[in-house]
Amino acid sequence: MLVFDFDGVLHDSRRRAWRCYQDARSELELWKLPDLTSPDNLPLIYQGVLSASLTRWIDFESAERFWKRHAELTALAAAHEPGQLIPELTGPLAELAAGQGYAVVTGSHHTTVRSLLRRDLAKASMPQVILSRDEPGSKTEKLRALRQRHRATAYVGDTGSDVRHARAASLTAIAVAYGYASRQDLTAARPDHLLATPADLAAWCRTQPANTAMPVPDRRRPPRSDRSTSP
Repeated sequence: MLVFDFDGVLHDSRRRAWRCYQDARSELELWKLPDLTSPDNLPLIYQGVLSASLTRWIDFESAERFWKRHAELTALAAAHEPGQLIPELTGPLAELAAGQGYAVVTGSHHTTVRSLLRRDLAKASMPQVILSRDEPGSKTEKLRALRQRHRATAYVGDTGSDVRHARAASLTAIAVAYGYASRQDLTAARPDHLLATPADLAAWCRTQPANTAMPVPDRRRPPRSDRSTSP
């Protein structure tokens, strides 16, 4: 099983996250936090260990309060926007769902993630498991549980924090450079693979075995089913 982060990896939610960041900053009057002028400034916030990323400006308790309110605001905003699953990933997710299966581990709310995925994915293409901020345990603990119960092999994230959680859970760490964090932050976390675009992630997904119980196919030539199909 492959495991994906949601926001910034499968779903392009950067503009919504930026708007809600500005709203939460104003609502909680946390003026020490930087005023972000556009979604392009999000890498300033999403770097290092995410749970402590705001402690450069505010205390940890205030940061926890901020992220909780930010999650609430993003969930409310998501209810009024169209699905934004990254188009290049629709096909690979359907293929994974039909084969080895896939899971989502995210800091967003469970109902928000499921609702957004359903707008773009058929029922048969939905993830086998969704673990969100609503379930107990850290991201590392959730990834470790998926490794033990579902033979998860890799976690795909878009921040250095995601890379560290994958490593702590003994999973292959895949980072994408089109999400929330900067390439510099991702490189510093030293992922096993750093993929530049959604098309690169789609191609990587298709190199994975269709089923963990089956042997890995020889990638030097087409699979037998492809060779036997008439053009």
